[in-house]
Amino acid sequence: MNYRTPALLAITLLSVTALEAGPPTFDVASVKISKAEDSAILMGNGMIDAASGRIRVPSVGGTVNMTNWSLSMCVWAAWDLSPEQLSRPSWMNFDRYDIVAKTSPQASQADLRLMLQSLLAERFKLATHRETKELSSYALVAAKNGPKLKASTGDLLLPVVFAPPARFIGQGSTMQALAGVLGRPAGRPVVDQTGIAGTFDFSLTYTTDDPADTGPSIFTALQEQLGLKLEPQKSQIEFLVVDHAERVPTEN
Repeated sequence: MNYRTPALLAITLLSVTALEAGPPTFDVASVKISKAEDSAILMGNGMIDAASGRIRVPSVGGTVNMTNWSLSMCVWAAWDLSPEQLSRPSWMNFDRYDIVAKTSPQASQADLRLMLQSLLAERFKLATHRETKELSSYALVAAKNGPKLKASTGDLLLPVVFAPPARFIGQGSTMQALAGVLGRPAGRPVVDQTGIAGTFDFSLTYTTDDPADTGPSIFTALQEQLGLKLEPQKSQIEFLVVDHAERVPTEN
């Protein structure tokens, strides 16, 4: 006769309990349509990952406070995506929401992302699937005469910040973070293939779409100011596709 030992039985029960528990969720959460008049998003401390330049789920002492966020921004944070990796209806870029949630102060960023995914599915009935497509893209590489980059000497680590009308500012920023913001002015996704490690301080100024603007294109500006260039290529890009989302969240 085969008897299970107490230890084996305990492991089995723990495994079943973990499966039944499902993904982590916030202890309590409030989701409301934002009444803020200003469409700007206040980028708080720790809201941007210094290495990737992507949006994090902001949490201070176990409190997640996302004020005046679009649903697109929520999804970028929840799935750790760049804007180019999300296929969604246009209203998701403009409708704004206020989310306040509570969880353990020790919750990791990975746990916070899963909690936010669960919240979006519950309150917005968000349904998604993933697709991988081969698309025209650019590789960010060193130019012929080598990079013109100033190594960061401070402790401040920030993403690449867009300064209107046509300037990117990096302070303690990586090449991956720079590649992440170049897709908009370049018109295609940009993949970092510089092989350059470390963090850098830089300012990159290029021309706008205004016909009166006679400044350099983003391609020329990269070579002249940073010693980098964009080379066209084909890349396998993974997308998150929104199948369904409701504009009005369910009540708290």
